[in-house]
Amino acid sequence: MRHVIESAIVTQDFERIEQEVALLSTEQSMMVYVILDSASDIQFANHIIWRDSNASNVIEGYSAERHRSSVINNKPYVDVNFDRLSIQAYYPLNTNSRFSYSNAPELVYLEYDIVNLLSEASERLLKRFIEIWGGGAIVLILFCLLLHYVLIRPLKQLSQAAKNLEEPDFNNNVVCVVSEINNLRDYLNLVKARLFRSRKRLNDAEQRWLFAVEGARNGIWDWGIATGEVFVSDRWKEILGYQPYELDNDYSVWESRLHRDDKEHVLNTLQNYINNQNDEYESVHRLRHKDGRYIWVLDRGKIVEWDVAGRPLRLIGTITDVSGDVKNQRISVDKINNTGLTDLINRELLGNELYDLQVFSRKTGQFSALLMINLDNFKLINDALGRQLGDRLLMQIAARLSGGFSATCLVARLGADEFVILAKSLGSEIDQANKRALALASEVRQLIGRGFTIAEQNLSISARIGIVVFDGIESLEPQILLARADSALEQSKESSTNGCAIYLPELDKNHIQPLKLQNELSQAISNQQMSLVYQPVVDQAGRLQSVEVLMRWHHPHFGFISPAKFIAAAELTDCIFELELWGLDRVIEVIQTLNQAQSKVPIMSLNISSRHFHQEHFVSVVMSRIHAAQIDPALLQFELAEDIFVVNTTSAKSKIVELKHHGVNIAMDNFGGGSCAVHILQGIGFSQVKLAAIYLEELEYNPEKFNIVNAVVDFATKLHLPVVAKQVENKQQLNLLTHAKCTWFQGYIISRPLSEDDIIQLIKTQLSLSVVP
Repeated sequence: MRHVIESAIVTQDFERIEQEVALLSTEQSMMVYVILDSASDIQFANHIIWRDSNASNVIEGYSAERHRSSVINNKPYVDVNFDRLSIQAYYPLNTNSRFSYSNAPELVYLEYDIVNLLSEASERLLKRFIEIWGGGAIVLILFCLLLHYVLIRPLKQLSQAAKNLEEPDFNNNVVCVVSEINNLRDYLNLVKARLFRSRKRLNDAEQRWLFAVEGARNGIWDWGIATGEVFVSDRWKEILGYQPYELDNDYSVWESRLHRDDKEHVLNTLQNYINNQNDEYESVHRLRHKDGRYIWVLDRGKIVEWDVAGRPLRLIGTITDVSGDVKNQRISVDKINNTGLTDLINRELLGNELYDLQVFSRKTGQFSALLMINLDNFKLINDALGRQLGDRLLMQIAARLSGGFSATCLVARLGADEFVILAKSLGSEIDQANKRALALASEVRQLIGRGFTIAEQNLSISARIGIVVFDGIESLEPQILLARADSALEQSKESSTNGCAIYLPELDKNHIQPLKLQNELSQAISNQQMSLVYQPVVDQAGRLQSVEVLMRWHHPHFGFISPAKFIAAAELTDCIFELELWGLDRVIEVIQTLNQAQSKVPIMSLNISSRHFHQEHFVSVVMSRIHAAQIDPALLQFELAEDIFVVNTTSAKSKIVELKHHGVNIAMDNFGGGSCAVHILQGIGFSQVKLAAIYLEELEYNPEKFNIVNAVVDFATKLHLPVVAKQVENKQQLNLLTHAKCTWFQGYIISRPLSEDDIIQLIKTQLSLSVVP
């Protein structure tokens, strides 16, 4: 048609166009067939009535915008209009003569009815669907029958056979066509064989467990919490002097035999564990024996079954008699006041045992060992909780040691926080004996480090152990062996020893006994042997932010003594109080000197021991001295170690809040050292946290260590805690700590600790110590 129209326009033969349009009008499905000019006027149409009309007015589906787009782009446009059930098409005409007059034809528009086509297609589709569905249904039925025979029937047979595990195997009457079903049948036979083997191993394990329980001589109890039913083993009854048939399996059998002074504490401890307030149940208490006397037992338990809501249903535990004879060093209580732990083996009796042990080692050729155990933070716990609860803690520690080692070793207690274990038959070679002694010491540290519950408080306590290994050939006085163990105990303070150290002869060189240090410390201040040094803390630009005040002791005979030694010795006595208050007074004098010189005073930071901090009148004592000196409390900062939260967390927090209320800054030292749970820090708002020095070890050589430091600093930053990197010694460490975004820096690469005159001069001149890498 486009060719006809274009040629007709050229020859001006418009009748030919009309004839062609009239011919197309005979097609019944042709709804619209018109030829339009640029103004959308109809020049020719299959309906005469539309001629000379505007297509927009008379043709419903026509679009003038689509008309113009098709002409401009010289491309036809065809679309299926499902609303009108028709095909619409726009065909532009290509003729050069159409510009010769304004109403020249330029587009053919047609609309073709597809209703009949759709109807025919639907009928054919429905017919085809019926044919396919009918055939498919037959195929589906056949497939289901085949599936039942090949898969479902064999699976049902295997399932039925699996209900009776006593059958020899799963092969009888099971017809398997598919290889996978055959594999399943073989696997079920394999599982059955494994089940029988597991039953045998379980039975063997039960027999071994019973043998182990009998060998350990512990009494077993099993308590159904919901039902109240209790099972106690024959050994449990034997410990209390009863025959197996003499006691009923009832909860009251146990509770009615608790000593009245222990009953409330034991039941509270048990209930707290059931309520998930404590991590474990462990108690040292007294139970009434059949003959009327009371025996001390170490009672331990663990929840082994819960309901769907997570509530405990069943508790299993053991009791160990820890009140036996003196030889096996069990524990007892002073029969007069029932308040403290009695040392059943004193130094004199221990000396006899050491003599006997050396004779044994000499005769058998086997090495023996003396382990001296020191509890790290017992003084702090004893001061914070009181002596009565401190004694209760010692009783639990002694019970653990006695219950764990008295069968193979001799356990003794020397003093408030010192225990001794004598172990024999460690081997005939010194290397082997050393390894076994260290393994025993590590086991002791783990046993003590499990934590305790006293007065509904969860306590964490650690231990250091000094070890002396001997073969008895060199007959030594007990005092010498104990002194050597004490030297090794001092060595165990070093981080590289992991809390355990074996005595070596070189440890005696320049070694100062802690007891001698304590005696000398009482005279050190009055003899003007103590002094203070001041180490700057700066930001990245080298600006002075604060100063840490450090103590030094120059002894006239021993020379300079390490603060790690004399501070630890001072904490064992009340010298630590006097020492730290003297340091506070000296710092106040320095601040007064700087105030008089009208210098800008940085924050002066003093280390305060946890034991001193927990003293009842600590806040009032220090604040009275600060107010008497009339200085701004904000110029002072107290550095506290993480272990202030080990006991009396609530009291520690309240003291910190009170000090901050007075204006004193509070910093945490050794941040990230692991002694403090993270949730305890919530809401305190420390002015500084000092990164634990352990993070700087091998920092420049170990990428993983840097990632850890980065994570710790990022964690502190998110808690809005400024981080001080201390003990920075070289440029590589400084670079890495800067990249980790530490806030402040302290260490020898920045400045060594300065004397009082030097720090005053530095503050007055406000020198900038460059830190930028």
